[in-house]
Amino acid sequence: MKKVVFMMLAFFCTMFAANAMKTKSEGDLKCLKGQESVNYKFTYNDMRVGKMSEKDYLDKKVSEYNAKTPGRGDEWFNMWESDKEKVYPISFCELFSKHSKINTDNLSEKQYTIEVNTDFFEPGFNIGVMRQDAYVSVTIKIYETANPDKVLGKVTIEKAPGRTFSGSDYAVSDRVGEAYSKAGKEFAKVVSKAIK
Repeated sequence: MKKVVFMMLAFFCTMFAANAMKTKSEGDLKCLKGQESVNYKFTYNDMRVGKMSEKDYLDKKVSEYNAKTPGRGDEWFNMWESDKEKVYPISFCELFSKHSKINTDNLSEKQYTIEVNTDFFEPGFNIGVMRQDAYVSVTIKIYETANPDKVLGKVTIEKAPGRTFSGSDYAVSDRVGEAYSKAGKEFAKVVSKAIK
């Protein structure tokens, strides 16, 4: 019996390690030292959603939803695009600013910009009796706002997990928003360490 329990624990530990968030940084993040505020930009270039390109995923979902209820797929698509502009950047920036003490806004031109590109997006699901957590993988570039072609530093965060503690994250934006929050917090940790 002890052997079975030990093997099960080893299995779950291995699974957790395989799915753990991974972070890598390169270049000079010290450029952010002393900065009170930075501009931000969010992109979704070449993003994969699960095992598909974003375009293929969207075409499939819109078609499926419209087949069930005319117009529902188009509404779903509009919400998907809206979340990319309004929900995910806010989720990321709130926790980045909170934990790094560097504000993010685009109200005026700041010396530096952080550009967050989403490389991978797993929306997950929650149907009450069964669930799969969401997660995102992002590449973050830091550059002088006036010279975006010269990247000063880069941070990649793989598999930032997303789920709410309450378990009531039935909407994609809730689960994925949490993943972006986690990524923002992790990025703040990397930056804070670099600019000590």
